[in-house]
Amino acid sequence: MDYGFTMADVVADNTSASRFVVGVPVTTSGVDLRLVGVLLEKNGEVVATASGAASLGHPAAAVAWLVRQLAAEDEGLAAGQIVLLSGGLTAAVPARPGDVVTATIDRLGSVELGCR
Repeated sequence: MDYGFTMADVVADNTSASRFVVGVPVTTSGVDLRLVGVLLEKNGEVVATASGAASLGHPAAAVAWLVRQLAAEDEGLAAGQIVLLSGGLTAAVPARPGDVVTATIDRLGSVELGCR
């Protein structure tokens, strides 16, 4: 499916993320985030795969971009702020009530979402 999001759409709805999950912190020391695999399943079937490199070549690149943009406006990040959304690694996947979506990130963990 081609959802045809424009940049204005993405900005208006917070990067297509109306919610997100924050778990316990995990260390990424020794993990090359460019090479970390992502597996997205819906109802037990693989619907998308990706790697960390899908986010501007490296997930940290999106965070670096944010820091540069904030600095250009004489702003910055405060200690303890969560900088989580480095960009979608997979395309959007439609979900309906009753669907169960699981995202597994190699070496970092997984999260499961039941849709109501």
